[in-house]
Amino acid sequence: MIADGKTARRGTAAFVIISLLIAACFTLGCLGGDKPPEEAPKTSSGTWKPPEMAYVKSVDTSRLLLGAPSDAAITIFNNGKETVMEERIVMTAVAVKMDDWKVNMALKTKSDEEKTETYELEFDEQIKSKESCELTARFNLPAKIETDIGKVSIAGIYHATIEVYADDTLIGTKEMDLQLRE
Repeated sequence: MIADGKTARRGTAAFVIISLLIAACFTLGCLGGDKPPEEAPKTSSGTWKPPEMAYVKSVDTSRLLLGAPSDAAITIFNNGKETVMEERIVMTAVAVKMDDWKVNMALKTKSDEEKTETYELEFDEQIKSKESCELTARFNLPAKIETDIGKVSIAGIYHATIEVYADDTLIGTKEMDLQLRE
């Protein structure tokens, strides 16, 4: 299933954060599972054992770009016994440092709330037991945005937290710092 990324402009800073939030969600590489490695289920030989429920199998961000239409995909594998009926991805991104020094100076004057944005994608794919499903999000993230000082780059470092839900149950969380480039 494909969801279109849509942003609402609430001032220059909010627009930048929303755009980057979307990009941040999908530039991480892989979510893994619902527990950190030290708590993940392991077999007697110490290898990772998939949970007996739906889990995030992979994230493909290789086609995600700033300044061009692009998409990213999250694959969910249902290792449980019940069919998954709804999926939801909640992304929270905090702008940390911008590559453009003028934008970075302006960022330092913003509150934590102004630097933070949350975005949500919902899907209604049915994922049967022992099957996987790729959820695709399509975006057109700008490389630059218009501000009161002219066009500025939105490239920079962002701290992102991504939560993936299946039928309102959290199945994967990932926190990471992302470097987004034009």
